[in-house]
Amino acid sequence: VRSADLLDNVPVSRFAGVRLPAEGLPYPMAWTMRHLRPAAVPGGQDSPNNPFMYRYTRVTLYTYVEVDGHRWYQVGPGQWIHQFNVAKIAPIERPAEVDTEKWIGIDLYEQVLIAYEGETPVFATLISSGLKAWPTNEGLFHVYLRYPRASMSGAYQQPDFYYLQEVPWTMYFDGDIAIHGTYWHDGFGYRASHGCVNASIVDAKWLYDWAASEWDFSVPNDGGPAVYVYSSGQYES
Repeated sequence: VRSADLLDNVPVSRFAGVRLPAEGLPYPMAWTMRHLRPAAVPGGQDSPNNPFMYRYTRVTLYTYVEVDGHRWYQVGPGQWIHQFNVAKIAPIERPAEVDTEKWIGIDLYEQVLIAYEGETPVFATLISSGLKAWPTNEGLFHVYLRYPRASMSGAYQQPDFYYLQEVPWTMYFDGDIAIHGTYWHDGFGYRASHGCVNASIVDAKWLYDWAASEWDFSVPNDGGPAVYVYSSGQYES
């Protein structure tokens, strides 16, 4: 590989998810998806009078109004953000088909993963699921194989061919689709993969250890946590 074709000093994402309180959140929480200043009114532009928020800032969603069919969330006095600029933590009721005490919900619309213990959400983070051409499948699955490090490749002899070494904290749940740590991009909250569920390295490690506390993955067919993949909304494109 020509040295001119290599990128130097690519920063690993510092993003990390959050532990959720057992008593729940008094209001929904979200992360901002771009650098912004909230609008002063619903439907407005970024206001220079409002505080600057870096991408991945955690915000509380106090209420919302709809403008032209889209929600604008209030995150503070005179501070409003369009729904496309936040990724919301929206816990769901435990689906009847989930058959493990610990389970993982993956919302493809919000690009948010939530880990549950019984009915209680305990951890939430942003992810990047499959792009439109390589969607992450919806449905109920189970983690069936785990590796602390794995090599991944795909799309051989195609323009989007990839070969990745040392992919950390990998948990396969749907054929060759896995939840895993991601060191090659910092685009969490947006679709970006060939079907896998990309998470930051620190979040993938947390999930890996959390699952290991209940299942012995060295035992064949021991099974693992249920993974429920769904969409709470529909992409417009």
